[in-house]
Amino acid sequence: MIRIGMCDDNLTVLNGIAKILESELIEQDIDAEITIITNDQNIIYEQIKNQEIDILFLDIDFKNGKNGVDFALELRKLNKNFYLIFVTAFQRYIQLSLTTKVFDYLIKPINREVIHDLCLRLNEEFKANTNLFLHINKWISIRTNDILYIEKMRNQAIIYTERFSRTTYKTLEQLLEILPENFVRCHRSFIINTNKIVSIDRKLNLAYFINERSCPINSNFILK
Repeated sequence: MIRIGMCDDNLTVLNGIAKILESELIEQDIDAEITIITNDQNIIYEQIKNQEIDILFLDIDFKNGKNGVDFALELRKLNKNFYLIFVTAFQRYIQLSLTTKVFDYLIKPINREVIHDLCLRLNEEFKANTNLFLHINKWISIRTNDILYIEKMRNQAIIYTERFSRTTYKTLEQLLEILPENFVRCHRSFIINTNKIVSIDRKLNLAYFINERSCPINSNFILK
């Protein structure tokens, strides 16, 4: 599920855009939902920090808050992988917005045709983006941030998250080639998501995640 956040100090306009977007997501059968609509930049800051937003629609000209471009630059220090879409009534920030790794720059008022085209391009991006999603096959993708560790089991690999596991015939070597750099080989038969490690027990050679789940590690494994 792709998670979408929207932030603008004009909630009436934002809710109107959200309705068009929700309709288009259904029309194009995109596995996504709007998880937050707010005029509070602090809420967005925390959600980007915790990687709870994949796509952010952000206004630029905030009356009560930081300029959207300045705010986006702060967010990029926390998370470089989310898709940023500026939604504004002003064209003068277009050049400056390029410093924020912006995906699109939408000028208000926004109609269904604009959102339709945006969703088409976003869908293609997500299909190809291995930093955000691990594509197991044509039908199944797993959010990389949800993966705790991967275990080699005979000629298969089992991918574990907090809520479920999935199996693939990709080898650990193949998986390491397409996963982000925070995934490392921690054991002959395991790959671990270093961003999910809560603690390490050197006596037992185990790495622990939330809810005390664990993964074996080599005695010489070093968390960088």
